[in-house]
Amino acid sequence: MSPIENARTERQKLPFITAMISTSIRFAFLLSFLFVSAATRAQTPLPIASDEGTLSFERSDLSFAPQSTGIQNCVNIGLNNTTDRPRLLTQLRSLDPKHFTITSPAAEMLPLTIGANTTFYINLCFKADEVKTYSSELLAIFQGDTVRLKLNGRGVAPPEVLPVPTETSITEVRHKGHQWIFQFGLKTRTTVRLVLEDMLGKVVRNFPFQEVKTPGYYEVSFDEKSDIGKKLAKGTYILRLEAIDSQAHTSVHSSKMITIK
Repeated sequence: MSPIENARTERQKLPFITAMISTSIRFAFLLSFLFVSAATRAQTPLPIASDEGTLSFERSDLSFAPQSTGIQNCVNIGLNNTTDRPRLLTQLRSLDPKHFTITSPAAEMLPLTIGANTTFYINLCFKADEVKTYSSELLAIFQGDTVRLKLNGRGVAPPEVLPVPTETSITEVRHKGHQWIFQFGLKTRTTVRLVLEDMLGKVVRNFPFQEVKTPGYYEVSFDEKSDIGKKLAKGTYILRLEAIDSQAHTSVHSSKMITIK
């Protein structure tokens, strides 16, 4: 092919190359625009709708059981979509995130679709830092709907931890009317036998303990009835405790007298 023909061929290719470059530039610009728009939408908070829709929590309020301060308690709560169409959940918002925390779904999972006629479960946790009552709300924000759940919790003081008993014995007998409480302490890990005898030494009531007990304090209740459920006669009885340490091959005995009036 002559130089003149080569030049003519190159001139014929030029419009086609120019068109391809132009199309590539327009496509790259479109991708850039879509990316920026998506990022802008993700960063822009969605407005909270004021109207209630067909979505609802399985109950209107959630009350956590009283919890010791500093201890977290978690529960699941169902969010129902009773319509025949899927709904887009855009935000979950706790109005007191310090004490009422959304642990699932994670914020990174939103937005997500709640299927038609399905229940979606949300995991919430409550943690009190003071001995008082807490109240707040959880907002589930959809396109055009905001579903609200009232949250309640109460912080209580941690239970007092009793020290390990220094000896094995019956430590307390108390009663109110015809209801009694017998308390005993165990210094070591033992098998326990606790009975009530009359003044002739006959066992009238057994308080069974099936397994080996660890060191600590234990309580049993007594309703002034015998093993066969018969009301015991008025008089004096002996409460006896026998604790057997199977490893040391020793036993400890303790007793107290009580009077049924």
